[in-house]
Amino acid sequence: MIAAKGLLGSAAFSSGATFLSRVIGLFSTLLLARILTPSDFAMIAIIAIVLHLFDILSHTGSEPYIVQKSTVQEADLNTAWTLDILLKTAMFAVLLVIAPFVASFFEQAHLSVALQVAAVALVINALKNPGLLLLKRELDYKRVFYLSLIQRIVSFVTVVLVALNWQSYWAFVIADIAGALVFTVGSYAVHHFRPSPGLYKVAVQWQFSRWLLGKSIIGYCRSQIDTVIVAKFFSVGQLGNYHMARDVAMLPGHNLLGPAIEPLLANFKDYKSLPDELGVRVSKSLCIVALIVVPITAYMASYPQVIVDVLLGVQWQLAGEILGIMSWLFFYYCFLLVIESALTAVGKVRSIFMFDMLSLILIAGCLIAYLQVSHDLHALLVLRVLVGIASTLIIGIALHRYVPLRFWRIGGALIFAAVLSLIALYLAHLLQNVLLVGPLAQLLLSGATFCFTYLALLLVFLPLCLGTNLRAMLIEYRQLKNARSDT
Repeated sequence: MIAAKGLLGSAAFSSGATFLSRVIGLFSTLLLARILTPSDFAMIAIIAIVLHLFDILSHTGSEPYIVQKSTVQEADLNTAWTLDILLKTAMFAVLLVIAPFVASFFEQAHLSVALQVAAVALVINALKNPGLLLLKRELDYKRVFYLSLIQRIVSFVTVVLVALNWQSYWAFVIADIAGALVFTVGSYAVHHFRPSPGLYKVAVQWQFSRWLLGKSIIGYCRSQIDTVIVAKFFSVGQLGNYHMARDVAMLPGHNLLGPAIEPLLANFKDYKSLPDELGVRVSKSLCIVALIVVPITAYMASYPQVIVDVLLGVQWQLAGEILGIMSWLFFYYCFLLVIESALTAVGKVRSIFMFDMLSLILIAGCLIAYLQVSHDLHALLVLRVLVGIASTLIIGIALHRYVPLRFWRIGGALIFAAVLSLIALYLAHLLQNVLLVGPLAQLLLSGATFCFTYLALLLVFLPLCLGTNLRAMLIEYRQLKNARSDT
């Protein structure tokens, strides 16, 4: 009982840290959207892409390596710490040299110094105490939670104060370094372990992490290639609006749907030796995703300008124009999340790697080919969405080879959700035409009408379609969530 309580407490602190980080990050972005310009956010997007890529290139896989080991020796921690410092310092040095060339590639010469300064965070993060990994192994997330909370608060206060005084993208660079310093220094206060240089276990650790590194690099490039292309071929204003519209479109996926379906995805591993039963579980998860994703996508596609005006401000006009198209990125991303989790459960990590590689080539090839004949950003986004949906269908068919899916059931859920969404949108539009109100009231009114109508229809018709009731579905979901906490 004590162990169970400790496990639940650790899960609560871990989930709380993630949730709090997302809330603070969201609030910070929405606040700064009203202080900084789209051009500033364009610079932020480029810096973030380059810095994160170099961070991945120096990724040693130390955390999964240490956490999964049955016993951890001091040499394991020292090797992980030393290797991380060496690789991140090397990436820091490389970035110092190539920063002018990166800035020249994006035709933003003043970006060179910002990239070089931002790269300092790589080295600072590498110096953090590897004793934090022991806390995670022991499921002692309490101290990590408080340290992460302090880091996020310091970063938030720093970025807001600098943005208000300088009104420049430098606010993010300075805040990132300040947050890294707080976390690294604090890591030595929350754990007594003191590392020393050593590479005694480097061969074993590299053998474990090399595939993780390759998958991370290709997966990240696939997810960001469209932003890189927009940064290269379009103006900084267009890039800033594109980056912000993309973030808004993905908010429900990162902050709502991902955490909500996590218990369902974690349940896949228990059925990896039972393909038919796993197929039922995966199909059911895809149906649940359809019932959540379709209405959110439908609403974002119908009210993009209102959403952007309320959340970001009137200066983000272009972001409002393209959010409707960008909402389809959220649509297929959520299905892709389930499909890749199912492939991981059956041990097909190499298939995911190959998919990421092929889709990266396909997306880059199609977008660059289109830009040879036209520079219409809206049409480019439509092409990006179509390629993404096609890629998701392909990997879904590939999953069907290993796990038999119920396509008719998934298709039925999509049609069912689409019909209910259209009815809810129709009523929301009727009410909107009757009451002429401002953007905020319009968002609240249309959103409340849409959600209430969709949920009411869902509660009435879903039990008839499934032959069950909502209470039974919620009980099953809680059982899956509790089972995940016990494992």
